Amino acid sequence: MTTGLERVRAALRGELPDRTPIAPILHAMGARLIGVPIGRYASDAGVMARAILAAYERFGYDGVQLSLGVAAEAEALGAPTAQPEDGPPVVTRPLLEEPADLARLALPDVRRAGRLGLFVEAVGQVAETVGQEAWVVATLRGPLLMATQLRGVEQFLVDLLERPAWCAELLTFTTEVGAAYGRVLVEAGAHAVAIGEATSSPDFIAPRLFREQILPYHGALITALHAAGAEATVMHICGRALPIVGDVAATGCDVMDIDSQVNPGAAAQVAGRIALRGNIEPAGVLLYGEPALVEERVREALAAAEGNTRFILGSGCDVPPDTPPENIAALVRAGRRYGAG
Repeated sequence: MTTGLERVRAALRGELPDRTPIAPILHAMGARLIGVPIGRYASDAGVMARAILAAYERFGYDGVQLSLGVAAEAEALGAPTAQPEDGPPVVTRPLLEEPADLARLALPDVRRAGRLGLFVEAVGQVAETVGQEAWVVATLRGPLLMATQLRGVEQFLVDLLERPAWCAELLTFTTEVGAAYGRVLVEAGAHAVAIGEATSSPDFIAPRLFREQILPYHGALITALHAAGAEATVMHICGRALPIVGDVAATGCDVMDIDSQVNPGAAAQVAGRIALRGNIEPAGVLLYGEPALVEERVREALAAAEGNTRFILGSGCDVPPDTPPENIAALVRAGRRYGAG
């Protein structure tokens, strides 16, 4: 019997698996399944692992993904954060209020600082339990997203135009943080490291600016993660990212997440050797839709991806915590039905 891990590995090699692998970006929803608030999920390694495993066991997809939220690395570097009772931690004030503040930053102890150690422990528990049968993906923030959490999104976008040399210094630093943290996540048992880079979307930053000032750091981080032993790297960029799919492929990345705004067939035309994962809409379909709509969107996605053996069925972005469980069951059910090889 083919395991989910074998199925994903086959897709990453461009081979035809028995069916399309299924790996939604589902993490905080697991807290709902075990009846705990997200604040506790984000603060307790055992609870996080239990939530991820509960979702995997309930729905039976091929890969699991863990995430600690966008504030994790910034918090570990000293940014002030708040922990809502039923939400992920959030940065309450930029750590780098002035450009000169960058000189005070130093690489954190990625095994202990903030919640980073908690996340490493959760990844290890999940990998130890299901890592022989399921694809285990651990998420870190990419160079740009980490920089915007430290400086503020709008301010950093202004800085890219007004202080490009300073931005390069900060992006070099955040790339080093990501490389160090990714190495520890691989050692904990993650097969793949996902790079969260929502702010690299053309909805946030012009593709030209992205190519000139951000993409080189993505390439450096991906090279470092491969050197650390990651089987695969996953680039997660939300929104209308079709104009930069080819650029992401050129970095040596192994998988790119595509959101619901990106047609899988169109993306495959420019993706080259990298795999694509997506693209079921998290809100309008998974959160607010009915199972019949989920099944129809899965059928459409797999039809659009037909002929692309490097395709993984999943959500276009994070599955909202309050998504009805029957909709995730419908995604998996339809994936098995329409994705058979």
